[in-house]
Amino acid sequence: MDSNLTEALADQRILRYLWVDNANVVRAKGVYLPTVRRGLAADVAAAPAAAATPEVVDPSTGDSTLRDRLNRAVTISQAQFALPVVADAVVAEAGLLPTHDVWLVPDWESLRALPYAPGHAAVACDAYDGEQPWDHCPRGFLRRMVARAEAAGLHMRVGVEFEFVLLDGTAAEAGRAVPADATVFAQDSALDRHQGLLDGITAALAAQGVEVAQVHAESAPGQLEVSLGHVAPLAAADAIVMARQTIHAVARAHGLVATFLPIVDPAAGGSGMHVHLSITGEPEDGLGVNGASFMAGILEHLTGLLAVTAPTPMSFARFRPHFWVGAFLGWGVGNKEVPLRVVPGRSGAPRDVEFKAIDATANPYLALGCLLAAGVAGVEHGTVLPTAVEGDPGLLSAGERAARGIAPMPTDAQEVLDALAADSVLSGAMGQVMMAAYVAVKRAESAELEAMDPSDRVALLLERY
Repeated sequence: MDSNLTEALADQRILRYLWVDNANVVRAKGVYLPTVRRGLAADVAAAPAAAATPEVVDPSTGDSTLRDRLNRAVTISQAQFALPVVADAVVAEAGLLPTHDVWLVPDWESLRALPYAPGHAAVACDAYDGEQPWDHCPRGFLRRMVARAEAAGLHMRVGVEFEFVLLDGTAAEAGRAVPADATVFAQDSALDRHQGLLDGITAALAAQGVEVAQVHAESAPGQLEVSLGHVAPLAAADAIVMARQTIHAVARAHGLVATFLPIVDPAAGGSGMHVHLSITGEPEDGLGVNGASFMAGILEHLTGLLAVTAPTPMSFARFRPHFWVGAFLGWGVGNKEVPLRVVPGRSGAPRDVEFKAIDATANPYLALGCLLAAGVAGVEHGTVLPTAVEGDPGLLSAGERAARGIAPMPTDAQEVLDALAADSVLSGAMGQVMMAAYVAVKRAESAELEAMDPSDRVALLLERY
């Protein structure tokens, strides 16, 4: 964004401070900028000209003072990171009680005017405890993992494919999930039907600096996919948040509800948020000499990773044979029936590696951070990549899969949370306090979601995700 913060915010009334909690709910507090401007003007008017300091500056620019004020404008309770998705009720076992506040410090590089909300801007925030980065901040965690990857000689780039379902807005308000169309994968008429919506989404994302690569209809009724360009990991996580919020807002403006829930209709395909990882950053060979060990690290820690990348009961409902999701553990070259696949480029060299066992119920900062932690551990330890899976494992008998060492994906949320807590690489990367709080929140959340009727669960979560 423009280095002149005053100019960048000149036409804005409300600045939304964004954070993403352990339940992956995007939350915001809005600062009313006219009040901030009046306070600055009063300070400048009251200050003697001879006593001007960096704290009281020329109101024609005002950046130093404005930045300082906005950097210390918003606090939240630490308990905001102890809330499950089902209700704003603190999970006491997380150890984050409403007895201590932390600061939301804007990352001004992420500042964007919101084209779907004139007069509003948004900025991604890091959480600070006083003057120090807070141990529970997901964005700070991803920053640390990016630095660890760079120290290992990896130049990460990340691209994301979003799948989401469009629902009739009136029905959704009544808690019923009625798809907006009955089209199938890549049906051209879906682009005609939703032309206005797609034009609105792509224009709004472009205005926020988010590159869209492709759009098409997916296989479930009402399902679309939007693919984003490859960027650095922190920018990719920010883009995920911007894309989710933009798609939600533009859909509402068209009388629809967009939901990123992993499963809406159990009889139809689910919605993922596939992550493409380039280890070298090169468009024609994204894996290089470290690609195999990076992938091996992800596979070695996959069960614990799922607690972060597929963190809800609906996430596991996606892992079905023949749905191009990856119902069995393993990797392959171009094989969409495993959770980790090498994507070949036109020249034959690996373009990147796609991680499919992830959906938009995952906090993007935690998910990308844990993927980097697992992959970097593989590189550092020289972990050996197992034999690739060829063909569709779902067409083999259980005995044939056992003979080839192909196991099914985990299907139990508590099992993967146990694996995360026991995984020294992932818990070591997150830090013990962050990991323990996250696990506590997700245990309580999963128990409540699993006890709910599936239709009630969908009705509750339609607009959370």
